[in-house]
Amino acid sequence: MEMEKENKRKEEINKNAFIHDLILITAVFLFITTIAYAAFPKQLSLDKGNESIIKGKLNIEIYPTAVVCTETPCLVKHNLTVYNDQKENVTLALYKKENEQYILLAELGSTEGMEQLEFEIPMIYNYNGITTNVGRYLVISSDFKAKEFTIAESWEKYQSSAFSLINLGAYIVAPIIFLILIFILALVVRNAESRKYGKKGEYTNATLFEFARGKTTGEQIGNTMANPIVWVVVLLFSLILVCLITFSIYQHYDLFTKMEITFISLIASMVVPLLLMIITWYADIYEREPFRFVVGMFVYGIFAAMVAFLLNNFIMYIIGKSPEIFPLALITAIISIIASPIIEEFLKILGLSLFSRHSEFDDALDGLLYGFAIGLGFAMYENWFYFLASVDPILTGIDTWISIILYRSVFNTLAHGCFVAFAGLILGYLKSREKYRPIYQFGLIPGLFLAILMHMVFNLTAYMDIINIGGYRAIIASYNPVLVTSISVAFLISYIFAALDTKRINQEKKIKEEEY
Repeated sequence: MEMEKENKRKEEINKNAFIHDLILITAVFLFITTIAYAAFPKQLSLDKGNESIIKGKLNIEIYPTAVVCTETPCLVKHNLTVYNDQKENVTLALYKKENEQYILLAELGSTEGMEQLEFEIPMIYNYNGITTNVGRYLVISSDFKAKEFTIAESWEKYQSSAFSLINLGAYIVAPIIFLILIFILALVVRNAESRKYGKKGEYTNATLFEFARGKTTGEQIGNTMANPIVWVVVLLFSLILVCLITFSIYQHYDLFTKMEITFISLIASMVVPLLLMIITWYADIYEREPFRFVVGMFVYGIFAAMVAFLLNNFIMYIIGKSPEIFPLALITAIISIIASPIIEEFLKILGLSLFSRHSEFDDALDGLLYGFAIGLGFAMYENWFYFLASVDPILTGIDTWISIILYRSVFNTLAHGCFVAFAGLILGYLKSREKYRPIYQFGLIPGLFLAILMHMVFNLTAYMDIINIGGYRAIIASYNPVLVTSISVAFLISYIFAALDTKRINQEKKIKEEEY
């Protein structure tokens, strides 16, 4: 009996607790809903038909009404004094006029009746290419009283500073970096020429320029890809494409400024990929092939990036012809996260597959390093495009441009290199095994799938970082760097495995040669 009473008492307590929680949740929901509906609209039109929604004029003063900006974005704190001549409390909001609409910038807070209150408003100004700009703003109250005012923006000092920095980069910094790269490459080429490869007379300066040289089709294709004449043709067309894009985008700049930005972007995109390409050649520690092959794979990566750019834009053009079905944001996301990884990795691995038929491509280490070299060339050209087409250094700010250059030069370059490298690892491993050699090309299937999957995740995390930063939930990118770091660690582990595998294969060959 006592047990039944105790159980009933517990049930009553649980029931009361449930009712209490339900009431609390309902109250919170109603509170949030009330706030949401009471908030000022994101966009505001002062006229509904021919009748103005403004019911009176606010008594406000703002200072300063003119700003001088030396950087973009430019942060200026304004003092706003409001005198509420009503008995009721009112809430205030700040809007900026864009075209015929007022866009909500901030909800300022509320003032009590018959009260004078001062607000400190931090406002951000962005350079739009105009030396002097006048912005129109509106402060509106919850009882629909408002006052419009203007703020004059002077960007003369910023323009002078930005163009001076561009000149400094184009005529001093970039040429110095370029000369250093040329000097390093000259040392590497000299070292490469001092080494002996293959049979006597097989890899000389004379054979370097021969087309379709080799006993097999695979060797002929590989040697053609390693021909400097082919490199020059590819680089020439890639340069023409970049120049066409540059001159179509930067129409508001003079010829010299266009050339300066193009040159700085080129040098900035070259540094990390070229240094990593050199390291890639030296990383083949057991059976180093001629340097021409690594360069050939690097140039093929540039070619793949050029073709991928044209295909991606063609697909975007076709899909974009139906904006009512596919909004621009959706089209961009589909191309970036789905279509681009498929197209780009297919083109990169196609070149790797063609070169894998060459006799010098004979183990896992070769596959890993040649695949990495293709990715480096691809990343260099893609970064060059990005530094030019996606980021205007004057409009976005030189410091922002430099930070983007540093970020993409490291993370995007490593990522593109690793995507193809893992596919090359599979191809090289299968080709080095006699029993798998006849069917080693089937390794392209898992290799391509893995490269596409990693690329899709890479682009997805890049979007996540953009959303995070845009929503001010983070001040720096986080998902993308963590992913690339993880992939790079996996690459280093794969390199150790491939190097040990190559060492073992060479030892077995040596033992067999000694037996014979």
